[in-house]
Amino acid sequence: MDFLNDVIAFFNHITDFLYNQLYGFVTEAFAQFVIWSTVAAIKFKIVMIGFAWDVAQDIISQLNLSAYIDNAFASLDSDLFDFICFLRVPEFVNMVMSAYVTRYVMSFMGV
Repeated sequence: MDFLNDVIAFFNHITDFLYNQLYGFVTEAFAQFVIWSTVAAIKFKIVMIGFAWDVAQDIISQLNLSAYIDNAFASLDSDLFDFICFLRVPEFVNMVMSAYVTRYVMSFMGV
């Protein structure tokens, strides 16, 4: 009779788990999956930003865009050019151009 009581207790524990604890278990497992997948997606995007920046620098150098920008600034008056260089506008233009090309490469890759 002891064996029968153990079997009944075993099945009672199983039904208790299915009716009372299964929801909490599934909810916790799904939450852990969402956390893991979110962290993985963020790490993937960080890696792809570095890759896209390298590709963008190659594109800028192959298209020789910096030379076009330098020629445009060289055609300005020397006083105006000195003032623009004091404000570091050429560095700003190069930075914005690099960011735009990097954003284009990232959208091209689907990231």
